Amino acid sequence: MQKYRFRHLVWLSLMLLAGLSLNVPEARTQPGFLSDFTFGFWGNPREESRMGREDIIAREGYCPTGGCVLRLDKVEVKPNRARRGATLVLSTTYTILTPEQVALPVAITREIFYQEKSLGRTKSLETRVYNGTRTQEINFTLPADARPGIYQLITKISTGYGTAQDRTDFQVD
Repeated sequence: MQKYRFRHLVWLSLMLLAGLSLNVPEARTQPGFLSDFTFGFWGNPREESRMGREDIIAREGYCPTGGCVLRLDKVEVKPNRARRGATLVLSTTYTILTPEQVALPVAITREIFYQEKSLGRTKSLETRVYNGTRTQEINFTLPADARPGIYQLITKISTGYGTAQDRTDFQVD
């Protein structure tokens, strides 16, 4: 009985040690560390519906036999010029239409580049959405030591039917 208790304590100690080693601030700032959140602070996403399925079908003349429509309508950074330490709003407007009105799993990933080098990306923000046009916004706080210059935001949206990607630039003073 004590033999198994000892193994349990050793296993628990090793797990605790591994968890603490992942919480080292220097490790989190290294490029590629867990591939997420390496540059700035990402807030919680907010999403709202802009236009429903029937309105989009009427506007665009969508025919359900045409398959799935996945489109990034607009990707923007508000404001598109900011100072170091400022909080920006990263906004993504997209449209999804499928032959049936069902909720689809959607993944949105955002990645920031400076001088063609990736500085960090959000974890894939996965939701289930119905057909329509939606806007998702997320706050992003620039680090106080961000270098001045032109940055690029690459936004990618994926469903089981396909992927769409768009890019926008913003300036840090």
